[in-house]
Amino acid sequence: MSSTILRLGLWIILLVVVLYVLQQTYEDAPFVDFFAPAMLQKALALGGLLVAAGIVVRLLERGAKVVTKNRCIVCRTPIDHGAIYCRQHLRSVLSREEDRTHRTRVRR
Repeated sequence: MSSTILRLGLWIILLVVVLYVLQQTYEDAPFVDFFAPAMLQKALALGGLLVAAGIVVRLLERGAKVVTKNRCIVCRTPIDHGAIYCRQHLRSVLSREEDRTHRTRVRR
C-alpha cells in the first residue's frame, strides 16, 4: 500500500513539472489556459502530501512486521517465520494430501 501511495504522489509531481514546463514554454498557446498556476500549486501540494503519507505508511508497515507474530491458520499458535501451520497441523495436512493423491491401487 505504501508503494502505491508513494508512486501516485511521485507521478502527480512529475505531471505537475511537465505541465509547468509546457506552460512556460508555450505561453501564447491556447491550451496553456487549462494549466492555471493555482491548479498546479494545489496539485504539487497534493503530490507532496501523498509522498509524505506514503513514507509514514511505509514506516508503520515496517514497525508492524516487527511487532506481529506469524500464527498457525488453524489454531492461531505462534509459529516460525515463513511457516503457515504449526507442526501438528502441518503433519495432518501433509498426511491428508498424501492419502488423497495416493488412492490408486498398485498393479502386481
